[in-house]
Amino acid sequence: MKKHFLLFILCLFTLPTIAAEGKSPQERTVDSLLAKAMELASKGQLLPYIENSIKAFNISKAANYDEGKAKSGSYIAEGLVTVGLFKEGLKQLDIVESTDYYKNDIFTQSDVRRMRGRAYGGLMLHQQAIREFRLQQGLIKKLTGEKQVKAYQYNYENLSAVFQRMGQLDSMQKYTELQLDNLKVFADKDASMRYEIVYENLGSLYVQKGDLEKAQQCLDKSLELIKKYKIPIALNTYSILGDLEEKRGNLKKAAAFFEESLAKKRAVGSRIGVKNSYRELSDFYRTKKLDNAKADHYEMAFSRLNDSLENENRQVVDQVLSQILNLKDQESETKVSKAATITFAAIVLLLAAISFFVWRSKHNKEILVQKEEALQETETINKELTEQIGENKFNNLIELAKSNNPEFLILFTELYPQFIQALKILDPNLRSTELEFCAMAFLNFSTKNIAEYTYVTIRAVQIRKNRLRKKFDIPSDADFNNWMRELAGKPMMPLRSEDIRLTR
Repeated sequence: MKKHFLLFILCLFTLPTIAAEGKSPQERTVDSLLAKAMELASKGQLLPYIENSIKAFNISKAANYDEGKAKSGSYIAEGLVTVGLFKEGLKQLDIVESTDYYKNDIFTQSDVRRMRGRAYGGLMLHQQAIREFRLQQGLIKKLTGEKQVKAYQYNYENLSAVFQRMGQLDSMQKYTELQLDNLKVFADKDASMRYEIVYENLGSLYVQKGDLEKAQQCLDKSLELIKKYKIPIALNTYSILGDLEEKRGNLKKAAAFFEESLAKKRAVGSRIGVKNSYRELSDFYRTKKLDNAKADHYEMAFSRLNDSLENENRQVVDQVLSQILNLKDQESETKVSKAATITFAAIVLLLAAISFFVWRSKHNKEILVQKEEALQETETINKELTEQIGENKFNNLIELAKSNNPEFLILFTELYPQFIQALKILDPNLRSTELEFCAMAFLNFSTKNIAEYTYVTIRAVQIRKNRLRKKFDIPSDADFNNWMRELAGKPMMPLRSEDIRLTR
C-alpha cells in the first residue's frame, strides 16, 4: 500500500493551490482542511488525510461550495483508490464529475481520468484503464507549463505499470522512455528522484528482456543520482542489480546486492520493501541451493512481517470504510430533513405538469400516438428480452449502456453470447467499440439514444451505422436495429472461448 501511496503523494503536489481571496469563512475552512490533508499525505498519514478530506467535503456540501466539493471529492477518491477500495473510489469520482467546477476545469478532468485509470487497473480491467489514461492525454494537451509536464509524467508511469502487469514489455519500454524524454525540461538536480525512478525501471526492464549491458548502464545512472543528490530512498536499485548479477551467473555478487537492498530498506523504515526483500532472499537462497538455513530464516521473517502488514492493511481499510459509511449516513440525514419541502414541491410540479400535458395533448394528439406506438414497440422488445434473461440483469444492462460504462459490453456478452458470436463470425477482427455499438442496436436504442449515451453527435452515429452496413452488407432498405436482432436468430457454430475474447 505504501509503495502506491508514494506516487499518490507526488500526484497530490501537482494540484493547484486554492486562493483564499474573496471567500466566505466556510470556504476558507474548507481550503485550510485541504491544505492540512496535503500536509498529512506528505507524511504518509493516510487515515488522517482521508478524515480531513471528508470534513472538507461535508462543509463544502453544506455551504454549496462547488470548488471545495470537487477538490475534496477528488482527495477522497484518491485515498480510496490508494487503499484498494476501487469501486468506492469510482463512485466518489461520479460525485466529482457532477460539479460545475469539474466541468470547467481541465486539470480536474485530467486528474479524474488518471484516478479512474488507476481504479480500473486495480480491478484488473486493463483495457478500460488504458482507455482512461489515453483520454487523459487529450486533456493534458490543453494544460501548460509545469502542470502539463507533471501530468504527462504520471500518465506515462501509469501506462507503463499497466503494460508491465499485462506482460507487454515493448509497450512498457515505450512509456518508460517517454517519461525520460518528458523529464528533459528539468535539470537533474531539480527532478533527481524522478530521474532515478525512471532509470531504475528501465534497468529492471532490460534485465527482463535480457539486454544486460543496457541494464547496467541504466542502473549505474540510478546509483550515480542516489549518491550525487543523496536521495534518501534507494527504492529497488540494489535489488535489480542483484537480478542482473543473477542473470550473469555471479551468484555471490547477486546475494550481496540482495542483502544490501534489504539493509537500505531497513535504514529508511520501508516495511513493505523489507517484506519484499525477505521473500526475494528466501527464494534466491533456496532455488540456487546456496544456503537452506538462510532461506528458512528469511522465509520465517517474511511470514511474520507479511501477517503483520496484512492485519494493519485490513484495519486501515475497515476504518476508511467506516468513514465512508458515516459520510453516506450524513447524506441520508440531510435528505430526510429536506423530505417535507421536496415532497411539497414535487406535488406542485406534478400538478403543473399534468395541467400542461393535458393542454398540450389537444394540440399534439397525432405526435403522441406515434410516440406511444414507438414506446409500445420498444417495451414489447424489452419485455421479450427481460423474460429471457431476468428483469434484474436486464435493467442493470440498460443502466450500464445509458451511463457508457465499460462493463456494459462484459455483461452483454454474458447475456447474449450467440449475438456476439454471430458478429465475430462475420468479422473476427471487430473492435470492442463496434461490438458495443451493435449491442445498443440489438437493444433497439435509437440513433438519438446512442448519440446521447456515448457522448457523440447524431451525425457520428449515422456515419458509424453506414460503415457497419457496408461491413456486414446490410441492405439499405433494411432497418438496422431489426437486422441486428434477426442476426442472433440465425444458425451458428458452437461458441468457443476464444471467440468472445474482447480486444480494444
